[in-house]
Amino acid sequence: MTAQTSVNQNELALQATDSYQNDACGNSTYGKKSNATSTYKNHKAHLNTNVWFKQGWQLFKQAPFSLFALMLSPLIIEGLLQLLAGPIALVLSKWIMVPVIGATWLCIHNLATKGKVWSFSAISNASWGKFLLISPLLLLPFLSQLMFSWLLLGSSGVDLLLFQQFIDISAHTLGLIFSSAVPLIMLLLFVAPLMLIAKRSFKQSMTTTFSIVSAQPTSFAILFALNTLVIYFAPHTFGLSVLLASPVIACIHYGAVKAHLSHI
Repeated sequence: MTAQTSVNQNELALQATDSYQNDACGNSTYGKKSNATSTYKNHKAHLNTNVWFKQGWQLFKQAPFSLFALMLSPLIIEGLLQLLAGPIALVLSKWIMVPVIGATWLCIHNLATKGKVWSFSAISNASWGKFLLISPLLLLPFLSQLMFSWLLLGSSGVDLLLFQQFIDISAHTLGLIFSSAVPLIMLLLFVAPLMLIAKRSFKQSMTTTFSIVSAQPTSFAILFALNTLVIYFAPHTFGLSVLLASPVIACIHYGAVKAHLSHI
């Protein structure tokens, strides 16, 4: 990707230079140089918009079956924990998902850097201390779902999410409740890898997140929409949208943050 960008940049620079040397009219030459510069900027913007997705897809292709197994494991663990009765079991399952999801980031990083998904040493050697201290904050997406469900359905919505009581509800409404967590999911998306891999503080992780979003707003908007659609369609597809798409999306998430995973 970097080599290709350099080649294109050099070609455009040469075209602009040739136009300047061969054209005797100043106004015409300026126009040609401006067109070349504009073409380069548009091409560079296009590359930047797609780079997360290209890198994510290339990473996914390295170990698709292992990545499917990796992303399935949190769903199995959460489901088994939720078999226990009562809201305590549900909240416990959500809290345990925080380090489990952190471990999936570490495994994806190990794939990107070492060529294999599963690594106990990558998980055990991570900086878990500060991350576990702020783990209650990472329950905010679930709390936002609970609040939205209550606003939409009243006490029945609380019974649905917190007490796991079945109610008469459409797949559309359930999809809206699930996807209501996406804004906070995306806001906190890069906290785990930045704290566990780059060893940054929570404040530094949030600052880096804002810099990623401000640098690539179009890519982030596309990723936001993609996450929303996948989660919204989960009730319509009996969870298949999440099951099938999550390995690829997780790799795209890694592509978005990989440049920021060095130690500071």
